[in-house]
Amino acid sequence: MSVREVAVIPGAKAGVAALIHASRGVGVVTPHWPGYTAAAKLFRKPVTLVKADPRNSWLPTPNSLEGLKGVDTVMVNYPNNPTGAVLDSGTLHHLLDVVNDAGTTLVSDETYRDIVFEGDELIMINHRFERTVSIYSFSKTYSLPGLRVGYVVGDPELVRRVSEFVAATYTSVPVFAQLAALKALEVRDEVVKVIKRAYRRRAKAFCGALSRKVFDVVEPRGAFYVFARIKTGLSGVELARRLVREGIGVFPGEAFGGGFRDYVRVALTAPEEVLVRAARVMNEVVRP
Repeated sequence: MSVREVAVIPGAKAGVAALIHASRGVGVVTPHWPGYTAAAKLFRKPVTLVKADPRNSWLPTPNSLEGLKGVDTVMVNYPNNPTGAVLDSGTLHHLLDVVNDAGTTLVSDETYRDIVFEGDELIMINHRFERTVSIYSFSKTYSLPGLRVGYVVGDPELVRRVSEFVAATYTSVPVFAQLAALKALEVRDEVVKVIKRAYRRRAKAFCGALSRKVFDVVEPRGAFYVFARIKTGLSGVELARRLVREGIGVFPGEAFGGGFRDYVRVALTAPEEVLVRAARVMNEVVRP
């Protein structure tokens, strides 16, 4: 791989911002990490949202993907934050058909790439290289968010745009952070094996403890989040407020796009027994 095809960046967010800044408009599959739309708003870029369907394992349908044809840049994120969805081969191939036909830039946010419970990780540049870039972060797999280090790999022109943006805003990634990232890569296989096993157990335990009388939930296939719908009419914001009083923190679903007012996102970053207790508390405080 050429040095023109890779750049070290101060966290994945810098790569996302750079590529949205360089676009004319961005298409996003929702529910989505709010950083995409925040960057688009700051840079005054129009956003087209394509809604994923929980009945389809939180993946967009072929018909909904057709809505991305009119945008300059498509942003995808799998495994997904907040749903834990993992892109299957059928959806991937249809997505590639859409962006290839339209000559669209494809940006793959692979922050959670290592945390897939079944099947292979998604590295988008293995499927499409021209007008495509993959963004990686050390914050999730290695729990190193404070270092602010990641990288982009892909089409040299897109990598150049990211490098110019970083040089004009951040200057560079500190040497100590880059050295720590190199050390993390040396133990990647061991770390990935441990965290995949731990997060899968936590996801199963937490989802199993949630009452289906008051929550709808699709068990995640990757990452470390559960996106649960409240069935009692309570909003995610109100549930979050009630849970704060119980010492439990969740994120209201409306932060992840329109139409998710009755959802909350739970991060599986606590021990399994703590998550099970939290689920039982949620079952009780959500009731009218």
